[in-house]
Amino acid sequence: MARRTKAEAEITRQSILDAAEQVFMEKGVGRASLEQIAREAGVTRGAVYWHFRNKSDVLDAMLERVRAPLTEMVDTVNAPGQSLDNLQNVCVYALRKLAEDEHHFRVYSILFHRTESDQAIEKHKELADHAIEHLTQIFSLAGIKERLYPDLTPMQAARSLHTQMLGIYFDWLSNPGGWDLKAQAECLVTVIFRGLVLKI
Repeated sequence: MARRTKAEAEITRQSILDAAEQVFMEKGVGRASLEQIAREAGVTRGAVYWHFRNKSDVLDAMLERVRAPLTEMVDTVNAPGQSLDNLQNVCVYALRKLAEDEHHFRVYSILFHRTESDQAIEKHKELADHAIEHLTQIFSLAGIKERLYPDLTPMQAARSLHTQMLGIYFDWLSNPGGWDLKAQAECLVTVIFRGLVLKI
């Protein structure tokens, strides 16, 4: 019975996050309320508070839900013996996932274009700092650092990759129907890496 209750609670939690995506997309993070999210999810506000402390907590969980699989993939790149090719493949995967997965599309649309609240902007900065730190570690690995252009430090390579990927996200999310991100993902990532490493 307890196991079933836990499963039901998780279903409710996921439905609240689904509702938050819809409400944040429609109203923006700053103008959205937990009451609106509860109404969209078909639950009481108390049910929302049982799972989340506040709106910032909802936003964090919503972001983590789409970041978790990608974070796991990036972690495998950082493992001993992994190569720059793995990182390049992760970048291609991330762009294609953005184009194909509705949760990724909504969450990153919210993060890039519906974040007029201070808490969402701070979250954006936090994610950027974490990404650059993680990428710097990868570019510092033996076998990868040696392939960077001689005048490029691991941190500079990390910042360059992050900002260029960020630019693709921002541009495509501004006009998703304007061009085919899924079809162009591999070419775009290849061009980025040509500017970072001596050979790809």
